[in-house]
Amino acid sequence: MLRSRLLTLATAALAVTALTTPAHADPTGTGWTLAFSDDFDGAAGSPPSAARWNFRTDVKALSAQLARNVTLSGDGRLRIHLKKEDVSGKQFTGGGVVSKQALRYGYYETRARLNDGPGWHTAFWLMAGNGSTTFNPEHRTEIDVLETDSAGPTTTQHNVHTWKDATTKTPVHYGTGVYDTGADLRQWHTFGVDWRETSVRYYIDGVLRFTAPYKPSEWTHDYLNIWLTSIAYGVTPDPAKLPATVEFDYIRYWQRDYYVDNDGPAAYGYGESGTWQTSALTGWTHGSPVRYACTAGATATYRPNIRSAGSYDAYVYNPSGSGGDPRARATLNGTTTTIDQSTGTPGWVPLGTHTLPAGTSTTVTLTASGSSCARADAVKFIRR
Repeated sequence: MLRSRLLTLATAALAVTALTTPAHADPTGTGWTLAFSDDFDGAAGSPPSAARWNFRTDVKALSAQLARNVTLSGDGRLRIHLKKEDVSGKQFTGGGVVSKQALRYGYYETRARLNDGPGWHTAFWLMAGNGSTTFNPEHRTEIDVLETDSAGPTTTQHNVHTWKDATTKTPVHYGTGVYDTGADLRQWHTFGVDWRETSVRYYIDGVLRFTAPYKPSEWTHDYLNIWLTSIAYGVTPDPAKLPATVEFDYIRYWQRDYYVDNDGPAAYGYGESGTWQTSALTGWTHGSPVRYACTAGATATYRPNIRSAGSYDAYVYNPSGSGGDPRARATLNGTTTTIDQSTGTPGWVPLGTHTLPAGTSTTVTLTASGSSCARADAVKFIRR
């Protein structure tokens, strides 16, 4: 029932009769800060930045992926060369790049154009990995922004997947299925995704095409790498159309909201004083651990790296339940909120709206009262 209703909504969202082709669409709203980008500048035939990118080098479907198939154009484009050649038991070769930096919530965008001729699966997508395999045992979340087969050059699909293991997707999945965009994707178009804690929104040329829910209780909110790739897949490529190229004009990632957790990459600004231990409780997102301290005065401190000064709604996650501290204190830049962690439903507790400076001077400190065990998980700052 839920998936049927989502697909109905998707169909309505896809009923866009005309698309423009802006040089870039950029995220909607205010407060965004460009945090990662590459305009693919460099000498013609040279590889992309080794500081930013790994190559896709797996052997999958109908092609082997080669680092030498990815070059810069010399005038600000990334080119993936598609070829008819025998490598590793395959008759075709493709390629792609995978960002070395893993990122989380924000707006991601590229401008791309596909090759002419059938048999190539081109994608702009987010998933943990380094390009050596798409069956990384550590990957759990996959967000497909552009996923299209060149046999249907006006069609694409948008998906959110999670994985139980390296090869098996979980039953919970949201996607458009293959649909006609109304645009010839062999021409330049922009593709964007706004990934937030509770939703994933997909855009083509700045037009919203699909929104998928994203529930912290169902999904693991990993940090993901950016993939720009093309492989031979499905229909056998037509050798008469080869060699060919898929091109990407740029890649950009903007950030607006900030999360600090007690584990993983989001723990960059987390610190403790006193004795803390790991609880059996689950925190704000699936698989997130909770820390606890039972001694008065023990503190857990969160320090975000705010990229852009502005007005933010601040929250601390309360993993409430039996044995929790009824008088835990959360202090944000001198303003203290008392939190009852002993009763009620776990969830985000507002700490008010604050004007925050750029940088790392903002702190939230959770202090144990000593009457029971205080619990520390995560804080967030949502730009207004």
